[in-house]
Amino acid sequence: MAAEERLEWMTAREIAARVAAKSLSPVEVARATLDRIARLDPQIHAFLTVCEDQAMASAREAEAAVARGDPLGPLHGVPMSVKDEAWVKGVRATMGSLLYENFVPDEDSTAVQRLREAGAIIVGKTNVPEFMSWGRTTNRLGPETVNPWDTRRCPGASSGGAGAALAAGFGPIAVGSDGGGSIRIPSALCGLMGLYPTPGRIPDTNSFSYARVGSLGPMARDVRDLATMLNVMAGPDGRDQRSPPPLRDVFAELEQGVKGMAFAFTPDFGRIALQPGLGETVRAATATLADLGARVEEPGLQFPDVWPWFSAAIDDDGALKERPFTRSAAFKTLCADNLDRLTDYGRGVAQARLTPEALEAAKARTAAVKAQFAELFERYDAILSPTLPVVAPVLTEGSGDLYPEFCCGTYFTAIVNVAELPAASYPCGLLDGLPVGLQVIGPPGREDRVLRILRTLEQALPFTAHPPAFA
Repeated sequence: MAAEERLEWMTAREIAARVAAKSLSPVEVARATLDRIARLDPQIHAFLTVCEDQAMASAREAEAAVARGDPLGPLHGVPMSVKDEAWVKGVRATMGSLLYENFVPDEDSTAVQRLREAGAIIVGKTNVPEFMSWGRTTNRLGPETVNPWDTRRCPGASSGGAGAALAAGFGPIAVGSDGGGSIRIPSALCGLMGLYPTPGRIPDTNSFSYARVGSLGPMARDVRDLATMLNVMAGPDGRDQRSPPPLRDVFAELEQGVKGMAFAFTPDFGRIALQPGLGETVRAATATLADLGARVEEPGLQFPDVWPWFSAAIDDDGALKERPFTRSAAFKTLCADNLDRLTDYGRGVAQARLTPEALEAAKARTAAVKAQFAELFERYDAILSPTLPVVAPVLTEGSGDLYPEFCCGTYFTAIVNVAELPAASYPCGLLDGLPVGLQVIGPPGREDRVLRILRTLEQALPFTAHPPAFA
C-alpha cells in the first residue's frame, strides 16, 4: 500500500471494496490503524481500552475468509471503534465508571454482533463520561478526551471518545449513542456525520443504555458509511421491547437530491443565543439546499426549553426512578457504599429520584412537543437547525460544565430525543478554524429522508478538512 493512499482517511466503503478485490489486506489495515492509535492517541485519549490482540485475530480471520472466497459482508475488514456503552465480548465495559473498571462481558451487544457478522474489526472501546451523563468526556478511569482540531478544546460528549477517534483517523466508522445529543454533539464539534436513529431502531441489548429515548447509532466521515452501518445494526432482536416503525430502504432514494422538498429552518428555536457567526454559517448551508431546488423557509419556530423536565421526559415509564439500569441481567446494581467512587455528576445520576407527579407532568409536556413537530411535518419534509450554539469550547480545570447557558450543549438536540425523531449532524463549514454542525431532523421513522438530505449536502458542500495536526 503506497503511503500517499492515506489509509486513515479512506471510507469504510473504500476499504471493504479494496479488501474484497484483494488489493488491500485486512491484516495490513488493522495493523496500520492500531499503530496510528498507539502513536497518536496519547495526545487525545480517545480510547479507554484498545483490544489489539482481539482485533488482529479478527483481521487474520477476515483475510482467510477472502482467501477462501467466502461471501463477504459490507464492512469486511473495516476497522472501527465502539463507545464504551455497548458491550464487546471479552473486552472490559466500564460506562466510564470505577464501579465497572473490571467488568468483562461474556456476550457482544446485539449491535456489535451484527457489525462483526458484516465483517467489521473492533479495535477498541472509546471514552465516555461516567454513566454517559455529562458534557465532557471525563471520568476517573483516565485522562479526559480532547478535540483533535484543537487539543485545548472539548470534543463533546457523551460519545466524545468516538468523535475524537474518527477525527484523528483511528478508523472510518464508530458506534456512538445518543440520549440527548450524544452522537450529534461530538459529530458537530469534531467535523463528522452522526445519526441519532429512532429509539429502538438499533437494539440496546447487552449495553449500559438506560434512557428509553436513547439510541446506539452510527458515526462516520461519509454518508454512505452511515447508511451502511444503520442497515447492519438495525432491526428487532426480540429483547429490546421498543417498537419503532419499519426501517425504509435507506439507499433507495439516497442519490435523488432535494428538489421539490420543503424545509423549515430555525436558527434558534426561538430562544437560543448563538456564538457570533455560527448562525450565518449554518444558514449558508441551508441556502445551498435552496439552490438545489428545495424550498427553505424560516417560519419563526418557538419551542420550549425541555431541560426543566428532561430527566422525566426521557423515561416516562418511570424506570429511572431508583437508579441507572439496563435490561441486561448481568448489569450490576449501584450500591450506596460505592458512591464515593463516583464523580460528582455520576453521583447525581445514581441518586436521582423522580416523583410520579414529575413523570405525569413530563408526559403532558412531551405530548405537546410531539404535537408541535407533527404539525410542522404536515408542511415540511424536514427541519433544519444548528446542532450546537457554539463551536468546541475550551476546556477548563476540573470537570465543570463548559456550556453553562446551554445545559451541556444540548439545547438544539435534546428536544429531538424527547420527540423521538431521527436526526443527524452534518459538518457544514468552519468558524474560526473549528467545525460547525447543521442538524437535520426528520419525521417519525424516516432515517432514509435524513440520510438523503445529508447525502445531498455531502455532494454539494463536501467537508474534506481534517484536524491540521492529525492530517
